[in-house]
Amino acid sequence: MRGARGFTLMEVLVAMVLLSLFAVVTYRSLDAVLNIQQQAIAKMDRLNELASAFAIMDKDLANITTRVDPRIPLDGGFRALMRQDGAAQFDLLRLHPEDAENGLQRTGYRCAGETLNRLVWQDVNNPFDTPQESTLVGGLRSCTFKYMNTGGQWLSVWQAQTGRLLPRALELTVTESDGTPIRRVFAVQ
Repeated sequence: MRGARGFTLMEVLVAMVLLSLFAVVTYRSLDAVLNIQQQAIAKMDRLNELASAFAIMDKDLANITTRVDPRIPLDGGFRALMRQDGAAQFDLLRLHPEDAENGLQRTGYRCAGETLNRLVWQDVNNPFDTPQESTLVGGLRSCTFKYMNTGGQWLSVWQAQTGRLLPRALELTVTESDGTPIRRVFAVQ
């Protein structure tokens, strides 16, 4: 009768080494998948934040109106300016906002440093009053506005033109912190 033969110590060690290598490879693969998933979720959250900001801006620009103020010739309710701190800003009058009295509201946007901010003035008749400011998007590398004139040319500075107080379109370009540029063009009604 032959004796029962088991595994040798060498065979057990080889099996353990192979099992350990398989476990390490599996762990690394799973870790890489989880990291990619986490990055994808963060990118989607960021894109949703930008989409929300673009939707708010689009709604404001879709409800834009002009109003000639004899105190400010060629103002028409739309002003674009470059502030002393280097921030680009524009403001406008919009019709029928749900959160304003008398059917008009002065609203604006400012690209200041690493943020895109929305501005809301309490007094529609006083654009020089200090607005309430809320951040729509933060963590940007840069943010710029351009304005399309009647000839279809993009201008860095808006000057109201005879017969046209509003730009035809507005371009917002933001550069993400990783260097990714995002350009959005809004039609101005």
